[in-house]
Amino acid sequence: QLVLDVMRLAFALYKYFPFSGLARDFMRIATLAVEKGHIVDVYVMEWHGDVPPKFNVYVLKAKGWTNHGRVGDFHQLLDNRLGLKTYDAVIGFNKIPSVDVYYAADPCFAERFSNKHCSHRLNPRYRFNANVEKAVFGEGSATVCLMISDVQMALFKQHYQTPNDRLVMLPPGIDANRRRPVDAENQRKKFRNQLNISEQDNVVLMVGSAFKTKGVDRAIEALASLPNSILRKTHLLVVGEGDAPKYERLADVKSVVEHVHFMDGRTDIPSFLLSADLLLHPARKENTGTVILEAMVAGLPMLVTGVCGYAKHVEKSRAGKVLGVPFSHGELNDELLVMLTNDKQNWVSNALAYAETEDLYSMPEKAILAIEQVAARRKDAI
Repeated sequence: QLVLDVMRLAFALYKYFPFSGLARDFMRIATLAVEKGHIVDVYVMEWHGDVPPKFNVYVLKAKGWTNHGRVGDFHQLLDNRLGLKTYDAVIGFNKIPSVDVYYAADPCFAERFSNKHCSHRLNPRYRFNANVEKAVFGEGSATVCLMISDVQMALFKQHYQTPNDRLVMLPPGIDANRRRPVDAENQRKKFRNQLNISEQDNVVLMVGSAFKTKGVDRAIEALASLPNSILRKTHLLVVGEGDAPKYERLADVKSVVEHVHFMDGRTDIPSFLLSADLLLHPARKENTGTVILEAMVAGLPMLVTGVCGYAKHVEKSRAGKVLGVPFSHGELNDELLVMLTNDKQNWVSNALAYAETEDLYSMPEKAILAIEQVAARRKDAI
């Protein structure tokens, strides 16, 4: 299909925060666009961290008394700015009306309320979010949606009858620097020494911000359920930004505070993946769960909830265990103990074999190709 040699692209997202999965996906796609010679302008309400070379970042100072009011103001400010420049395509990383392409990292909003009393429809916040989602996926929209979860794609089709030609399923996009290096064992020992953790100790790793959504409280409860003989040599490392003091208090109440370590947001995630014995991801909801596949390609066994979009890869690879739905604390406690006390080599071998044979890496390339095709069709239609 026809694609443009050089494009002028506008990327829009509410907040760039370098430790979020959405931000990392945005950065990889936008960076690849720049590497291909395209011109990239980025519009945000907030930008945290360094601005890469050749990115033109515009912070739009949206105002509003409520979060949805502020987001609505951002939509209006963005429309005003887009009206002053000509772009080959506008790509949204949040649900934004009138974008040409939407990277669908967020779950279906309509599905959340499908079984609730209709009184919620009177809520202004609900109406705003429902209208925005309909503007992207509904019948009157022309937005092409880049899907990263087959489960969510089915839900959007169910609620909005979105036609197939506006839905593009992407493969995962795990960064190659997450893959297990040849000197993994040396890196593991070196990093454990830096953390003052013995090679004989168990390291359970959690990665992600939004601690409640990711299930940090569930992890602490499960840690506290371990027999003392296992608990005394087990550490839970939580890498990400969230309300750490709240969960430290929970760990104190559960008498495991000395075994729970909050590491804040970090850029050296590959070192944590290599130094850990188990990835624990007991999320309450998770569109995909990029860290699950990052653990996979690093050869780290996984224990995850079945609600995670990428839990299917854990089942298919047999590189860990998937908890049933609905969630059971007893099952989590039991499986954590089993995985900590059993030989992990089969899980490790299965993970690395899966990482070699499955396409877990090409999302940015496929996303850019889809964006180029949308831009080419728009130009052809003018």
